[in-house]
Amino acid sequence: MTSRILTVTFDCHDPHLLGRFWAGALGYVEHPDEPNEPGDPEVLLVDPRGLHPELLFLAVPEGKTAKNRLHLDLRPDVRRDDEVERILALGATMVDDRRQPDGTGWAVLADPEGNELCIVRSAAERDDIATPEPTEPVRRTAAERTLGDREALASMLDRQRAQVLAKVATASQFVATRCPGPSATSIAGVVKHLALVEDSWFAEDLAALPSASWYAAADFDADPDWEFHTALDEPLALQVARYEEACARARELAAAVEDLDAPVGPGGEDRSHDRNRPPFTLRWLYLHMIEETARHLGHIDLLREYLDGTTGE
Repeated sequence: MTSRILTVTFDCHDPHLLGRFWAGALGYVEHPDEPNEPGDPEVLLVDPRGLHPELLFLAVPEGKTAKNRLHLDLRPDVRRDDEVERILALGATMVDDRRQPDGTGWAVLADPEGNELCIVRSAAERDDIATPEPTEPVRRTAAERTLGDREALASMLDRQRAQVLAKVATASQFVATRCPGPSATSIAGVVKHLALVEDSWFAEDLAALPSASWYAAADFDADPDWEFHTALDEPLALQVARYEEACARARELAAAVEDLDAPVGPGGEDRSHDRNRPPFTLRWLYLHMIEETARHLGHIDLLREYLDGTTGE
């Protein structure tokens, strides 16, 4: 278990004034339940995306007397020099300009109460930081538009599956296991969840087969979010492999069912495997899995955009 930084606290003379400076510098906003007013002894700011720690400004009588033992380094989305000018216009002062003629270096500034901050080059200005490339869409074909019911359902589900794989293909292990929200939701966890869902529905419920070995012993009563929690300590590549295997198995099992609308599954006409779910048809299962996969694909899409800037369909 580890901890995460919840709040960075600034001791200052005027919390409201300093809070306005840092809100402008970082794009932070007031907490909706704790509005800030001039003269308040405490001012709280939050990252509207929920990715970074809160900033808390506390009124103290003492002034700053020495160099900070802690300061913030800022990497802007725009050119470093443009950001330096913007922050200076907000009320900062230049402390030490370490920018070099070849474009390297940084600028040391101080906020209105003397707290140092450094502005470094943007990712676009560095050769050693890759700019995120949009993920490639899985293209539709003209033939898909005229398929019969069964082929259309299978094709639509396969398209969602393929887009999940495309969306996570370039994700780093670090990004894949980050949980920016209050829950254990991560890219790796979502992929592991989708693998479990594929196998539990198609293998266990449709075909009455045993659970896959990798989750057969999981205690979901003790931990309903088992797959999300355990994915944080495993390689993303393992989750991708499990998902690909589960999808391949699901395709084979679905192909073995002749009637799209015949009752199957637990309690069905020819199934004795009971997982406390009512009978269903293969048509319903296709529709459910399209819904489930597309929903979680959206989660992955947003997580990648928030965590490393990767966009795309």
